[in-house]
Amino acid sequence: MNHVKKFKYAEIILALLLFAVGLGIRIFFFNSASADTYAFELWFRSIREIGDLSVFTDFVGDYNVPYIALMYFVTFLPFSDYVCVKLIALFFDLFGIAVGFLFARELALQAGKSSDAARRFGELGAAVVWLSPITIGNGGYQSQLEAMWAFTGFLAAYMFCKKHPVWGMIFFAFSFAMKPQGVFFLPFILLIYYRSQTVSILHFTIIPAVIQVLSIPSMLGGNSFFYFWKHFFDQSGFYPFVYYYYPNIWIWMRDLPYYVFGKAGIGMMITAFLLYTVRYARDCRDKEWTLSMDLELLLWSLMTCTMFLPAMHERYNYPVEVMLPVLAMFDRKYRVPAAVIVISGLLCNGMSYYEWGHAEFYGLSFLNMAVYACLTVGVIKTVKGGAVLAASDDASSVKGGAV
Repeated sequence: MNHVKKFKYAEIILALLLFAVGLGIRIFFFNSASADTYAFELWFRSIREIGDLSVFTDFVGDYNVPYIALMYFVTFLPFSDYVCVKLIALFFDLFGIAVGFLFARELALQAGKSSDAARRFGELGAAVVWLSPITIGNGGYQSQLEAMWAFTGFLAAYMFCKKHPVWGMIFFAFSFAMKPQGVFFLPFILLIYYRSQTVSILHFTIIPAVIQVLSIPSMLGGNSFFYFWKHFFDQSGFYPFVYYYYPNIWIWMRDLPYYVFGKAGIGMMITAFLLYTVRYARDCRDKEWTLSMDLELLLWSLMTCTMFLPAMHERYNYPVEVMLPVLAMFDRKYRVPAAVIVISGLLCNGMSYYEWGHAEFYGLSFLNMAVYACLTVGVIKTVKGGAVLAASDDASSVKGGAV
């Protein structure tokens, strides 16, 4: 018994130590800033100077209403503008701990681990996300907010996989409301809707309802009821480029006219989803889907968006770069791709923000296309690979899921 207690104490101490390391690195970067940090500080200073709800009509930035509201409420904290901007990014990084823990623990349980072992895998998953150089660089150094839409999107996916569609729709609405890139989670949700008996078409009405609730401060500040939606569609035309920093297929055709090939990129993405859906639709309802299969499908669908859509920023593959290593903990075939995508993302951000050299990403595009190819082959094999046995069967005989 004493041995068990000592082991638990050691486990707690190790978990706290890993959390402290991640927090310490972020605090170390408090004095570091990117162009984004200075832009957020400018926005925050403007909100603090205005000091009332009219900030929603006079906002100098281009982010969505919920982020403006968040900035407005944080102005009441007794810290400098710069520190408040850093604290907002840190707050959403904390969501990653929960996401890493929930996914890794559930993956371990479905792989046949005991509850104690699954908890330890969950703690490891939390550490993988919290200590990821992608997470630290995006939030801790750049003060950027990919964690804001990525981790709320992953929580939505987790809720759908656990058959809690109402919470799934609520978290997806938060993801989409925070940043437009949250829409990247929608194809996965539609696939879940297609095969699931627990998701109704009426559940989708939760999304606009939650968004309108989040928009109440904006309406009180003088904006119209439909301001969020108008701003969302306006944002789609902010960056009329086929290629915009993320090293995907478009870097090789970066000088093509956006007004023609931008639509082609959207068509290519939709075509990829339709081709996959044809294969997916044949027998997906006859399978018992595990979380590892769903996470694999989700990461593929997220990367499909960033690989084919035009005007992708280098930050938009953040969800895959952060969570593929969690899947790789249980699925060996993704261990090399996970390492590659983390290195590619780190180099991409390093050349963009950390002064690691001139930002030319042709070589990185090969790495990203290779990882995308691995994900594509993986999800096709998963869907094609026969029915998964029920949970009462031997976990070692599960096909297409965790190893």
